[in-house]
Amino acid sequence: MIKRYRTAIIAVSAVLIGLQIAGSGGFPKSWNIHLSDPINTWQSWIRSNRSHHWLFTYLLNPITSVVEFGLDKTEAFISWLPWFIPAIIVFAIIARTGKWVVAGFAAFAVIYPGIVGVWPQSIETISLMAVSVAISVIIGVPLGVWTALNKRVESLLRPILDAMQTVPATVYLIPIVLLFGIGKVPAAIATVVYALPPMVRLTSLGIQQVPHSAIEAGQMFGATKRQILARIQLPLALPSIIAGINQTVMMALGIVVIATLVGAGGLGQEIMQTVRQLSPGRGLVVSLAVVSVAFVLDRVSLALVRKPGSTQFQPSRKQWIVFTGALVAATIIGRLLGWHEFPFSWGTSFADPVDTGVIWFRDTFSFITHPFNDFIVRDVLVRSQKLLNNSLSWQFIVVAASAVVYAIAGWKLSLTTAIGIVLIGLTGRWPDAVDTLSQTLVAVLISIVIALPIGIWLGRRPRAEAALSPILDSLQTIPPLIYAIPFVMIFTVGPVPGVIAAVVYSIPPGIRLTSLGIRQVNTESIEAATTFGATDRQVLWGVRIPLAMPSIILAINQMVMMVLAMAIIAGMVGGGGLGYRSIEALTGPNKGLGAEVGIAIVIMATILDRLTQSTAKRLQAPAAI
Repeated sequence: MIKRYRTAIIAVSAVLIGLQIAGSGGFPKSWNIHLSDPINTWQSWIRSNRSHHWLFTYLLNPITSVVEFGLDKTEAFISWLPWFIPAIIVFAIIARTGKWVVAGFAAFAVIYPGIVGVWPQSIETISLMAVSVAISVIIGVPLGVWTALNKRVESLLRPILDAMQTVPATVYLIPIVLLFGIGKVPAAIATVVYALPPMVRLTSLGIQQVPHSAIEAGQMFGATKRQILARIQLPLALPSIIAGINQTVMMALGIVVIATLVGAGGLGQEIMQTVRQLSPGRGLVVSLAVVSVAFVLDRVSLALVRKPGSTQFQPSRKQWIVFTGALVAATIIGRLLGWHEFPFSWGTSFADPVDTGVIWFRDTFSFITHPFNDFIVRDVLVRSQKLLNNSLSWQFIVVAASAVVYAIAGWKLSLTTAIGIVLIGLTGRWPDAVDTLSQTLVAVLISIVIALPIGIWLGRRPRAEAALSPILDSLQTIPPLIYAIPFVMIFTVGPVPGVIAAVVYSIPPGIRLTSLGIRQVNTESIEAATTFGATDRQVLWGVRIPLAMPSIILAINQMVMMVLAMAIIAGMVGGGGLGYRSIEALTGPNKGLGAEVGIAIVIMATILDRLTQSTAKRLQAPAAI
């Protein structure tokens, strides 16, 4: 066996050396298939036929009208309500669970955007979220039920849902902008596409986890399949469905900034403005408004589910009538007194110390930040780009990458890797892909160095993890563009702010998954090692970490995906690469460029995602017999 592997390694090495000697550095520009040309031709056709072709008059334009009607009416209704009514409703919904402190904090979170002067913008964002989530529920619940009841449909939809969750959001925006133009409607549709997968998956999971005994009981009483679905499966799956709505809301909020590139407005537009002003303090204040919206929607969706055996307060019919009457009366009085607009605003001046602090940090620690910036750019990114663009032949890169993937994940992904890398070259995006890959690898390596030790440390200290949990939640909820603003001020415009922002954005899931893996190591293994006299350090390195390795690899997988999702943010702050090209495609006339960028990002994300997943499976401990 060892001899065979040695022979294979020698053979592959000989082939690689031959390819490096005979091959050419960098993918040949003459091989560019100019994929953007037919897309741009199609774009011209769309512009010429938008007003009279049946595709638009009978399909796309009606969809646009319906979504636009929903957005306008929702925004108008929320704006019509007196400013204090939403806070009262949120407080009442959460308070019925007995969590009075959470209810009070959520009520404050409702009015926080008004306090800092972004009340109209928050209404725009909430309206976009409400319509997008409603559409996701209308589409996702039936699809989830269908996939749960039909294995063939599930096998057909699974790869589509995987792709939808793997592809960065900017890739969705380009074809949607082509078909629906610029404005809130394409932003809503892109949000639906981005946020739909968890709704489908969790609905399907909820239906599949309904106890078979409950279904058999319904069948014994002569219930039809439709009655069983409506009266047994859907009610019992409701907690899972609500969890799907919760995840859909969180993912929809994650796209608020990106959606501003196609005219969404709202809080995302305010955040983009803080980038232009280089004001991290104002950016933080506005981002907390997004966090407030996320917190409120999260807690409300959780409060709507009554868990079995729950002792939460259940108001009587009379109490509901009294509360509803009082709410209607308060609404009428508020309208008559003109209280529909938020009455005051403290503005964002209290965030000025943040700006001052960032400037102080930049000036004080420039002797560290400047060399670090130069090292990352000159000695890491530029050298790696020269290596992959000039020094190594593209043939060597294709075969070497395929060989590594074959050793880890098998021939299918190896073949996919080879075809994918060549396809990136054929689209003409080879230099941009190399740029993005270099930044991604640097960000992932830094994330691993930070996240894994912290996760391992927290996995053995539940109290410390509980204390850090709110911080990790905030880091995952704050729009990632906000992370880049202070780093732009500290390191100047370039790839480094994007790399550091990607690190900050990606480490929370890395910490959580690593901690989970360490915490879930079975106590029997630990006790056995302790019985044989192993020290704490030996237990950690000899038992905990090896058994937690699948979770650790999945943590790395999530960090890779989140760093890739930050490519567009890196492009916004001067990082170049595919992120910058995607912004150029979204904001300019060349939508064909967007198709090339989208293909390159999808290929990179798919290969890295499947590679890390395969690594986790190889490290999975064998199931007990």
